[in-house]
Amino acid sequence: MKQKCILCLLTGMLAVLSSCSVLVRMEARALHRDSTSISLMLPAGNSADIDDSMSAEWDDSPDTLTVMGPEGKRLVFIKATMDSSGTIHMTEPLREVVITARFKNIPERNGHVHLAFDISVPAPMLSHQWQVRLVPSAVVQEDSLVLEAVHITGANYLARQIRGYQLYERFIAGIITDPSMLVDIAQLEIFIRRNIPQIAAFKNDTAFVDISAVRGFYGISLAEAKEHFRRKGMINRNNRRLNRTESRFRQLVKDPFITEGIRLDTVLNSCENNFLYNYTQDLSTRPGLRKIDISLKGGIFYQGEKIYDIPPAAPLTFYVSSFATMTEDIVRYVTKVVERRVEFNTSAAVNFKAGKADIDSTYMGNKAELEHIQSIITELISTGEYVADSLIITASCSPEGSYALNSSLASRRAKAISGYLDGKGFKLIERYIPEHWERLERLIMTDTAVKDKAGILRILGKKHPDRRERQLSTHPEYSYLRNALYPLLREVEFDFCLHRRDMVKDTIHTTEPDTLYAAGVLALKDSEYAKAVRILGGYRDINSALAFLAMDYNASAANILEDLPISAKRDYLLAVVYSRTGNDKKAVEYYLSAVHQDRSMSFRGNLDPEIRRLIEKYKITIN
Repeated sequence: MKQKCILCLLTGMLAVLSSCSVLVRMEARALHRDSTSISLMLPAGNSADIDDSMSAEWDDSPDTLTVMGPEGKRLVFIKATMDSSGTIHMTEPLREVVITARFKNIPERNGHVHLAFDISVPAPMLSHQWQVRLVPSAVVQEDSLVLEAVHITGANYLARQIRGYQLYERFIAGIITDPSMLVDIAQLEIFIRRNIPQIAAFKNDTAFVDISAVRGFYGISLAEAKEHFRRKGMINRNNRRLNRTESRFRQLVKDPFITEGIRLDTVLNSCENNFLYNYTQDLSTRPGLRKIDISLKGGIFYQGEKIYDIPPAAPLTFYVSSFATMTEDIVRYVTKVVERRVEFNTSAAVNFKAGKADIDSTYMGNKAELEHIQSIITELISTGEYVADSLIITASCSPEGSYALNSSLASRRAKAISGYLDGKGFKLIERYIPEHWERLERLIMTDTAVKDKAGILRILGKKHPDRRERQLSTHPEYSYLRNALYPLLREVEFDFCLHRRDMVKDTIHTTEPDTLYAAGVLALKDSEYAKAVRILGGYRDINSALAFLAMDYNASAANILEDLPISAKRDYLLAVVYSRTGNDKKAVEYYLSAVHQDRSMSFRGNLDPEIRRLIEKYKITIN
């Protein structure tokens, strides 16, 4: 009888759940039949991109703005309308506006654009029983970027999700994690008292006992006793639960919470009204970006299963207004002074054996060093641009040994190198420095390992080189100097003297394109505005002003623009500056001047929110 009652109860619960599921699916089919869908809209009251933080300079009254026109005419902008009889009536703007346009102009500033759009979900699509999942995406050039999702969760839907987690937590709570619970402790203690009294005596004692060495009357250890009294049935059940955790989670939590990639997950308190969410997103721009398309798709879910595919909303298009499009392809030139005579020098570490002057190409790194010098000679001549004059070879020695011996040795080494090289038309001149004390002084000054720089430099100040070397040899740091710095004094220096072929004058001035400026213009076109400011900032032209404006450095931009000759672009950019800084009077004057010079600036004014704000606010029309 009891089993029959439980069966009836379960049958009834399944019938209720089944009927609920059928009802939900019927409601979803009704949405499909009525073609119920979501909407993407531009935010209400934001069509003109009005920034309430900007204040105008009013002259006559709160409803009038007086400016000077491009031809010196006094123009008055007034908020008014004209009826069919020609009578002007003062008007006040209506604040509640329904936006039906599918596109909007947005500015690109500092390499980013700010998107704002409303997601509207009609009331028939909302229910306490299901969850609406909406996923917006942006098409940027050829890439589709999936934005963070918006979830609208019904209260009953959430309750079922929570209930699933509660059932799973109850299942997890039934898993035994304390190993002592898997042993029949009461029976184990009785057994120990009877058979292993040595261990039983230590029950309430903290003294150490080697349990492994203690055995009972029948040779039974404590570990064997514990294993005997383990509750094997309970252990098997516990292991089965542990092995079923993943499958039970999937069974009980049919619709897990989604926490990644969610912009909004809200629980409905009422399903009677439409749901409206203002979605904002900042995106980095790219070179050549002109527009961004926003689309929206989604579905309705019941118990984790999609029961309705929401038809995609009509897309929105945001046209990107970038100062990069106003970049001027200016080619700047720099003057370069070209000298007829050209000098080039390098050095090589040609090593000689102690007291020797003959060249051994196999000794230490001599082969590579000499090949390097020979390759330079060949390269200088092979281009045909230069004519060889002379190559001065200067050999030097380190100070150890007598000055007279080093003088002879340095001279013979210079001659040896001259004889080894193929000058390829160069007149080879040998010079030598017996002991290169000047180079040693420079090395000591820059070497952080030398501690007593002052003391060593005092010794180097002595006139006679042999006495100088003898006194230096008694200094505590002499060993370091001889091993680390002296070898650097044995280098050979090569000074190449050439002149440019077919050039008669000693100097000529020529111009060549300014590659640095060109790099700045390219950075501006590619929306790398910080780089453009660093490069173009000092040029003080229209492109540098554009770079400053793109970074919102309005004072710097104005400082440059006001010094430039009057032009349509210059006046338009000044209008942007003054609109940003709240001086509407000057902003309108400069905008009208720009349009007067170039009618296309009227179209541009609708792209930049700083100018469009003025057009909308003061009802500026261009005839």
